Amino acid sequence: MKSRFVALGIAVLTALPLSFAPVTHASPPAPEAVPASQRVFMVADSVGLSAKAAVPGAFPAGWQVTITGQPALFVEQLVSKYVQYQPLSMFGDNAIVAAGYNYPYWDTARFDRSIDLMVNTLVAKGVKHVYWVTMREVKPAYFSGWYSLSAAYRTLYLAYPTVNNQLRNAMSRHPELSIIDWAAISDRVGLSYDAIHLNNAGAAAYAALAASTVVSGQTRKAAGTTTEITVAGTNGVPADATAVSLNLTSYNPRAAGYLTVYPCGGERPLVSNLNFLAAQTVSSAAIVPIGVDGKVCVYQSTAAHVIVDLNGAFGATSGFVNLTPVRAIDTRGGAAPPAATPLLVHLGAQPGAPTGAFTSVLNLTVLGGATGAAVTVYNCGVAIPSVPTRIVAPGAIQNLMMVVGTDGNGDVCVITNHAVHVLVDLFGAFPADADMHAITAQRVLDSRTNGGAIAAGGQRTIQISGVGGIPTDPVPTGAVITVAMSSPQGIGWANVFPCNPSMPNTSMINVVPNHDQTGSVMTALSAAGTVCLYSSVLTHVLVDVSGWAGTAFTPLTPARLLDTRIV
Repeated sequence: MKSRFVALGIAVLTALPLSFAPVTHASPPAPEAVPASQRVFMVADSVGLSAKAAVPGAFPAGWQVTITGQPALFVEQLVSKYVQYQPLSMFGDNAIVAAGYNYPYWDTARFDRSIDLMVNTLVAKGVKHVYWVTMREVKPAYFSGWYSLSAAYRTLYLAYPTVNNQLRNAMSRHPELSIIDWAAISDRVGLSYDAIHLNNAGAAAYAALAASTVVSGQTRKAAGTTTEITVAGTNGVPADATAVSLNLTSYNPRAAGYLTVYPCGGERPLVSNLNFLAAQTVSSAAIVPIGVDGKVCVYQSTAAHVIVDLNGAFGATSGFVNLTPVRAIDTRGGAAPPAATPLLVHLGAQPGAPTGAFTSVLNLTVLGGATGAAVTVYNCGVAIPSVPTRIVAPGAIQNLMMVVGTDGNGDVCVITNHAVHVLVDLFGAFPADADMHAITAQRVLDSRTNGGAIAAGGQRTIQISGVGGIPTDPVPTGAVITVAMSSPQGIGWANVFPCNPSMPNTSMINVVPNHDQTGSVMTALSAAGTVCLYSSVLTHVLVDVSGWAGTAFTPLTPARLLDTRIV
């Protein structure tokens, strides 16, 4: 049969005219190769593999994700079985390592060597960015079966904080290494069917975190970058303004670091406005002098995304005293100050500070240490306020912008309930006759005793004028508001803004599940002397007011000035 059809085909061809036009058939287009920048190689043990179905779909369209691995293997076994033999064509610019749960807890040096082996092997395959997923740190509050675990499993699970610290420390050895901080967001129930392996909800959260970390990691600004932002004459800021009220946020930083905001054209000061840990999204407010050409400069010590929001301004007649930011006290040179003992900070001695009593613009930094602490900063000439300025969790490094009145000697005091290190930086000042006023902090809302938790997507209106001696006629132009989010039930954020019909596209505080966080903002008030508080997650909130302004402050609709995630 085959020869008959061949012969028939030859006969037909020879019967055709010799002058026919050739017929061409378009070939289907070859599939377009996925660029290396959008290819991800993932190697995993059983926990990462429990999200295998969810991870590829969490990435944007056009990305290619290849997942391999095997349960119950040590990291070095995954290298030899699932990484080393793979052809170079299997790899792109990005790799995810979801391994370490089978940690040899009896030999920490071995795990360090296995980290190095994995990273070096991936880099030799052409990978530019290695992202390692931290281990979930199993805690009884979020795993009901904790007390039924065997002693061996408890020993293993209790080693996971050590594993995560080793991963963070390894970033100093490997500039290609970043972390996907699953540990930071997994302190909640409903993620696993045992202590660590993921159910559908856990796999979705795990995949979303991995994808957002890898995708945004492609465009982080490099360590040492200084970004100039024009503020004067834009978004309602007067052309002759001397300072602006900003909110700063770090997003997906590669490593622990800090942001410093200062007037462009001047020397960058040796202080910071915002400190953060690797992969931490965290915010802090700042009142910043305006520099050359109406600009402020944002310096970042490590690779990260940076977000800057504008809340208001201080005009030429505000009385704002532009000081060269200076570190007024840093207790890290010795033992941490003892608990319950006021620490005197002599701001009046700093160059350029007003004489006598004045209103200081400070940045408070607290190193939570092993215990964490409640920290209060106050005018030394008054009684210690009943409301702490900030509660800081163990191990955290956190900032808070403050406006604090000094006593007649130019002093403020700091007191803590545990021995922790504190830093106080002076960024500016207002003389006593300026229309900018610090007050003893007044609690204006505690949802734990008034109104209940704010629902996800909920909003609360808070009266500011009339509280603690703040005037009602005329209504102040703005106020210094501190918000603490207590026991937040998700990854999210909150915003405080004048109660306008629409909420601005800005934020002032960011949270992860079941970790309290505090932030502050100098914001405009509504005509009724109120602010509105929005939360994207279910949470309790504690709101304090510690200062207000009249003619010194130019109220503005909050606006986003910089978001490096947008390219």
